[in-house]
Amino acid sequence: MIVISDNSVLSCLAEIGELDLLLRLYGEVVVTETIRLEAVHHGAPESLKSFFLSKPDWVSVIPDQTPYLEETAALDAGEASAITLAWQYRASCLLILDEKRGRRVASALGLEITGTAGLLLDAAAEGLIDFEDAIRRLAATGFRLSDRIVETLRQSLANRPPPA
Repeated sequence: MIVISDNSVLSCLAEIGELDLLLRLYGEVVVTETIRLEAVHHGAPESLKSFFLSKPDWVSVIPDQTPYLEETAALDAGEASAITLAWQYRASCLLILDEKRGRRVASALGLEITGTAGLLLDAAAEGLIDFEDAIRRLAATGFRLSDRIVETLRQSLANRPPPA
């Protein structure tokens, strides 16, 4: 399975010091050149810039697949590039994306998606992180998750079997 990440997820993980979860959960992650450029932009978190300046082998940067899908016209270039790439690999792809509009488009296209919160949930279920601590650190970055969603995630975690 190919795992494609948008920049917002990378930024969140960088801000809470958990970029390595991508490697630990998925082994390899793919980003487009547009997403790489967003990640090293002057407004990006310093830890994310450093990460991409010394990019590990488990992150692949590939050229944007243009033209972008027509359905992505209202999205920013990073989201459009990620969704367009995911569409090309839709039979065996996981797209990691947070923005609501992008998630709506990806869902409408039938793509398998998760976001930062879902990734943290999976990592906690695997015993890689403490969920409550990770959610607290994520909230401290300004990331918005409703209490209802956090409670749903807690319940989902409680209902999963413990890691082997």
